[in-house]
Amino acid sequence: MNSSELHHLLCQGPQPSRMAETKQKCAALLQENSVRQRTGFWTFLSQVWRFTGVPMWAAQGAASVLFFLAAAGQKDLVSWLPLLGPLLVAVCLPVLFAGQRYDMDELEASTCVSRAELALAKLILAAAADLVILTSALVLGRSQTGKAVLPLFFYLLVPFLFCAMVALTVLRRCPRSNGTICIAVCSVTAAGLLMIHLAAPQLYETSALGGWILAFLVFGGFFVRELISLFQQRKEGIIGGIAA
Repeated sequence: MNSSELHHLLCQGPQPSRMAETKQKCAALLQENSVRQRTGFWTFLSQVWRFTGVPMWAAQGAASVLFFLAAAGQKDLVSWLPLLGPLLVAVCLPVLFAGQRYDMDELEASTCVSRAELALAKLILAAAADLVILTSALVLGRSQTGKAVLPLFFYLLVPFLFCAMVALTVLRRCPRSNGTICIAVCSVTAAGLLMIHLAAPQLYETSALGGWILAFLVFGGFFVRELISLFQQRKEGIIGGIAA
């Protein structure tokens, strides 16, 4: 068959009279070959950990060690604890947005798992390390300041939830973003907390605890909503409008 004949056949398009025969041949091929089983999520999670979990945990560990070394010598440790949340989110961004930074998002969308499933696996690995680090910071703050656990809990978690909420929203709704917005938000949040530390330290007093609780409820609600939407997209195999 020469090129002109091939071009002629391609221009004709599918022939309706041959559609039934084609379907039968495809069905026969599927029956002859064993169907590949989908990888379970926890098996997939362990595979993601091998490639992205180790560098992400290493970055989180290094950032937390540097933070603890810097904060341990501060007299007013309470006002420094909120900086840990934006720092932990920022060091995870290179891994969370690796596909977008290297223009691999379309390739991720064409694999046997959805991009939502891949994002959830990375988030689970990040959350495991964050839980350990934030708990350690809470113990450190309690032992060095003698303050109640509840205020320290909100000082640590509110900035972390805000930055995590922004990162999750961008990851879910802006599939072409490379995480630059999230880095800017983490930087601005950290700078704002430092300004509060210098200009309005009374916000860390017990009388201002109601504002921290309100912020926790607001940011926590938005974060949970985005997380539920991501789980739903994993179930559907769709994220950012791309079927995977």
